[in-house]
Amino acid sequence: MRVAERPPQLDIFENPDTFRRVLAIGSKPELQSIVHYAADQYWYWSDLKYRLPKTDAKPEEIWAFLKIGRRANRKLSPILDKKNEPFTYAVPDSLLREMSEIDKFAGGVLTADHPAALPSKERYIISSLMDEAIASSQLEGATTEYRVAKEMLRTGRKPKDKSEKMILNNWYAMQFIREKTQTNLSIEMLCELQNILTKDTLEHPEEEAGKLRNRDDIGIYYKGELVHEPPKHDALKEHMEKLCEFANNDGKNWVHPILKGAMIHFWIGYDHPFCDGNGRTARALMYWYMLRQRYALFQYLSISKHFLRAPARYIRAYVHSEVDENDLTYFLAYNLDAIGHAFRDLEGYLKRKQQELSDANGLLRKFHGLNLRQKGLIYHAIQHPDWLYTIDGHKNSHGISYETARHDLMQLESKGFLNQERQGKRLLVFIPSGKMIDKLKTGQAQVGLKTP
Repeated sequence: MRVAERPPQLDIFENPDTFRRVLAIGSKPELQSIVHYAADQYWYWSDLKYRLPKTDAKPEEIWAFLKIGRRANRKLSPILDKKNEPFTYAVPDSLLREMSEIDKFAGGVLTADHPAALPSKERYIISSLMDEAIASSQLEGATTEYRVAKEMLRTGRKPKDKSEKMILNNWYAMQFIREKTQTNLSIEMLCELQNILTKDTLEHPEEEAGKLRNRDDIGIYYKGELVHEPPKHDALKEHMEKLCEFANNDGKNWVHPILKGAMIHFWIGYDHPFCDGNGRTARALMYWYMLRQRYALFQYLSISKHFLRAPARYIRAYVHSEVDENDLTYFLAYNLDAIGHAFRDLEGYLKRKQQELSDANGLLRKFHGLNLRQKGLIYHAIQHPDWLYTIDGHKNSHGISYETARHDLMQLESKGFLNQERQGKRLLVFIPSGKMIDKLKTGQAQVGLKTP
């Protein structure tokens, strides 16, 4: 089964009768609704073909009617195909709506609506970037399970195989792009990013690591089917110079940053400038561009998790854009849809976290056996799960004696809210234990006092 059915090539101007039938489609009441919806949602040929109601009009003629409108509204992009023909794009209402929603999210509406929901922001960012590193690598064939991969990144243990090495490299790459948001994109930076992503995973690193592709025996396959042959390698330097110029400057024709980030993503995937690591480079570069454009909340997202849920759709977004007259809109629409889903996931997380904090307030008021200082510490620990508490710190915060502070913390440990560890030879620290809300809900906190 082919990844994408090619759309029909119908020259409506060759036959006057066909031309009249195509133009008449816009006035057919039974078709107006679905044609408008297909135009708004930017359906591909196969989407249209299999969703049409019974009508006298042929699917090919309805498709031709849609194409007339698309051609009239298309804009030129700087991306060139293998024949040096430009990719074009349109901005239907569906894209405008998605861009508007993303702008609202990325402008900080979420954190404003939920001020206490992301108290440990850097921790959440790190976790999200780890998720992106894992998912982006899994899209390219890494087979390590999510749980195992997350454990490796959190603990810092060395990777055991190529899949784990890919994920670790991607994690380093995500940190690299965060550090480079004030740096203009250059071919050298592109090559450095690819080198980070492919370190110790290439068969011929001396020829392929951190260097533009120097051969043309490269094809992109999906489930055994050749879905894309990239441009010849001798065009890559010029193409990548244009990519860098596009990323660094607005130029004469302004493009919305979200669309521009998606175009950069497509550009790397289409040109395939490296022998390996192109998909990971493309997705990391999109993050770099969005952060550079001050869409700071992108740090909280893992967009590749959404690509990974339906990899065939991700591939088709590329293929549809290439086979339907270089129409980049298919890829832009899919990319924005994935970003929108990622932001809605974040919004759901924030709402759950806000509810969790609200629940904690109510549960703490009813929880017996704890004083106000201890309840305040638990509430603080729920918001800051990485915080370290010390007896001296608790003593100074509340103006109490050392022995009273020690009793507070030791009792919280005995009830399962804190764990104690030694740092160095003398310093005793207390670390929040997991699932504090569950402990409050179930009332399973242990009773009694442990000795240090």
